[in-house]
Amino acid sequence: MFVGIVLGLVFVTPLVILYALLVRWCDRFEPEPWWLLIAAFVWGALFATLGGGFSSHIGEMIASNLTGAAEDDPGIQAFGATVLAPVFEEGFKGIGVALVAGISAMGLREFDGPLDGAIYGGIIGLGFTLTEDILYVANQFSEAGVAGFVVLFILRTVLLGLSHCTFTACTGLGFGIAAESRNWFVKIAAPIGGYIMAVAMHAFHNGLPTFFGEEGAVIMILITWVIVLFFFVLLAVLVVRDRTIVIRELAGEVGGLIHPRELALVSTYVTIGWQNWVTLMSRGWSAFRQRRNKQLALVELAFIKNRRRRGERGKGLDLKEARLRQEVYMANQRGVWIGN
Repeated sequence: MFVGIVLGLVFVTPLVILYALLVRWCDRFEPEPWWLLIAAFVWGALFATLGGGFSSHIGEMIASNLTGAAEDDPGIQAFGATVLAPVFEEGFKGIGVALVAGISAMGLREFDGPLDGAIYGGIIGLGFTLTEDILYVANQFSEAGVAGFVVLFILRTVLLGLSHCTFTACTGLGFGIAAESRNWFVKIAAPIGGYIMAVAMHAFHNGLPTFFGEEGAVIMILITWVIVLFFFVLLAVLVVRDRTIVIRELAGEVGGLIHPRELALVSTYVTIGWQNWVTLMSRGWSAFRQRRNKQLALVELAFIKNRRRRGERGKGLDLKEARLRQEVYMANQRGVWIGN
């Protein structure tokens, strides 16, 4: 088992990290802080995996005692895969999303809307994937050797590696919609609806191979690819939406805090990123950080203003806006320019 775990760490970890970086890269304008993304990933890898697995096992034991069937009975195993695992695993992953949303609401202000929710949900799901896939392929190595390890690695991590990401992104999307809404019904219903969608997708994903064997597994893989494609299309749509917010809210700052050329660059999808790297290579780390910090402060200011547009008020919001304005003002005084 030890050798299998080492092989799992070596092969599964780089691919899952690559998936996480891809999801994070999609957050083009207001990328979430690394420490919070890492915390979300760890929640998925440790707490959600342990909590979901333990709860599902207890549920199977209870079902076994109530029915008189053995725990390894096919019916009990099917019940665990299609009902207990989706409910408990998505539940514990969803708790992680709720914690991030709750901390943000109490003053962190890093959970602005649907895109942020989908990103955090996806990252938590990938943390869960990391631990679960390592355990599965390690166990397969112990039972079937290298050939079994390779087959399961390709199936779970290569072909289906974004499955849990898309499941929990639904829960995150629900919390993101709730964070943006001022309607209390939406604030309650959206996270519940997102969780129900995550559970339904997870149950369908597990149910196809459970009840229909190899044919079901093939169909499940194809459906998963369609869902993953839809997930990235959704992220793209939400990124376009964020760009609209940035342009709208910073337009009133042109001529004051920001030059028109800077607004044009701050609101690009890719160009400013390349120019930041050119600055790093040509002028060094200090110039790069100053330019990047001003860019992020401007974008964050746009989202603070958007919160006010939605009717949000509070001392915390006032202090954060004042800090951001002072940060941009001081950058301007130092001659920090992001217009080329």
